Amino acid sequence: MILAPLSEFGTYLKLHPLFDRVEQALITLDFSKPGEKIYIDGENLIAIPSFNKARNASEAPLESHDRYIDIQICLQGDETMGWRDRQTCNAIKEPYNSDNDITFYSDQPTCFVTLKPNQFAIFYPSDCHAPLIGEGFIKKVVFKVKIDF
Repeated sequence: MILAPLSEFGTYLKLHPLFDRVEQALITLDFSKPGEKIYIDGENLIAIPSFNKARNASEAPLESHDRYIDIQICLQGDETMGWRDRQTCNAIKEPYNSDNDITFYSDQPTCFVTLKPNQFAIFYPSDCHAPLIGEGFIKKVVFKVKIDF
């Protein structure tokens, strides 16, 4: 997991060939339509804006992805996210769903981080994460970056 201010996103461009497209999308795209997938490079790079009511930590199961890296950017509100090393997760709550590239776990996070507006977190397949924890509403955009394209 990587956690940093959005102003430092350029520091991480070399981690994946599509990260520079994420940076361009942040400047040029409109994220005002929650739930609408924006296909930036077909299935290789997708942006998903959202505006959701936050939930309690007990209502936020850990999740992981096999085919995509998540770049989660907080735009409004404070979003707490649970984290746990995927290798230490033993209790699968819902098995892998290949259509949505997601597995849910009953294991508890080992730590929590809170994103403020204009901060981001990058979650790799080795990172289990539990998003949307907090109070009120959280506006964010999630970039799904295909690992092998």
